[in-house]
Amino acid sequence: MAFRFVHTGDLHLDSPFVGLTTEAPATVVETLRESTITAWDRIIDLALEEEADFLLVAGDAFERANRTLRGQLVFRDGLARLAEAEIPSFVVTGNHDPLDGWEPSVTWPDLAHRFGAHEVTAKPVMRDGEEIARIYGISYHQRDIKTNLARHFERDAEAPFAIGLLHANVGAAEGHANYAPCTMADLDASGMDYWALGHIHAHRVLSSKRPVAVYCGNPQGRDPGETDPRGAYLVEVDDAGVIKPEFRPLDVVRWQILDVPIDELSTEESLIEAVVSAVDDARTAAGRSVVARVRLTGRGPMHASLSRPGVTDDVLGEARESLGTAEPFAWIESLRDHTRPDVNLEERRMADDFVGDLLRRLDTTRNRLTEDSAEAGAIGEIDAALNELYAHSRARKYLKASRPDTAEVARILDEVEAMLLDRLADEA
Repeated sequence: MAFRFVHTGDLHLDSPFVGLTTEAPATVVETLRESTITAWDRIIDLALEEEADFLLVAGDAFERANRTLRGQLVFRDGLARLAEAEIPSFVVTGNHDPLDGWEPSVTWPDLAHRFGAHEVTAKPVMRDGEEIARIYGISYHQRDIKTNLARHFERDAEAPFAIGLLHANVGAAEGHANYAPCTMADLDASGMDYWALGHIHAHRVLSSKRPVAVYCGNPQGRDPGETDPRGAYLVEVDDAGVIKPEFRPLDVVRWQILDVPIDELSTEESLIEAVVSAVDDARTAAGRSVVARVRLTGRGPMHASLSRPGVTDDVLGEARESLGTAEPFAWIESLRDHTRPDVNLEERRMADDFVGDLLRRLDTTRNRLTEDSAEAGAIGEIDAALNELYAHSRARKYLKASRPDTAEVARILDEVEAMLLDRLADEA
């Protein structure tokens, strides 16, 4: 029997935003503050417009274990809109909104079901008196769940279509806390047809073969690190049981990181125009409001101008004013100078003098850092220097807790090279 459902999660309703500044206009601030709630409304609209048979929420509906009253009411009201259309909803909690947190006394509609945390349980989805799917789920009873919950999922033989609803880190995805860790093999062993997963904020299909496993991602990016389109999945299951997950972008505001090269620019006016054009193009491409972090890159005569006090701030202010605040807005969160001096680096590197020799040594060291060979002498030299530095009693307290990795060492060498060239430009 064919049916469809909406898979969402990581709503983080009524949560604060990272990257807001006091310079942001009130309209921008208000839109951002309301964006998680607006995105939730859009998810409900999607389910209603597509006449979905049910909705799945894969954890972290709220930002904190102690839910805000407003967030709880907004969430309840969305579920109630679905219930009025006789669309049931199924919810599990995650590490941000575990069941041991405080929540206000808000009554959910009868067609909204939240799974408990003691064991995996199952709930049937009925249509016209016939079961079309069975949802299996388990919530977090506390924030730090380090056990493998996926191993407790087991399909009932009579289930027409089995869905696992879980907030977890599958395959120890980097950059994410390892809550409820499991593997694709664990998901395979469960007998589920579809895994509705939460926790990873970037949406992706982990497996397109049975069991189809999907991270819905969060419906609204909340900081400059969440730049991709955000939304939810509309999942179609046809009469033959073929599963077709379709991502639907629903975000209200999209974060962007934009590089604007200065190589062909010679005046502050042309730089402002280039920044405005890049941000405006990003807004047009996104088809919605954007918040941009702009990085000025490349080499050119504008580097010297940008090094003067106040110039970068002036460029930022003029660009913001040119973009205005009309809806959909385009707001520049920050303008960062990553430019380099207007020097022919290759030519300077080949010079037969002290500076040329130093630049060649820096280049050789960078290249060796990227080699797989364990014989790369530069790595050993740098390690020896770092060992001495981190062992120094007075220096140690000013250093980071962890030593820089190879990529960070390479970045530091880039900065050393840029500083050297800046000094040369100043002395010229």
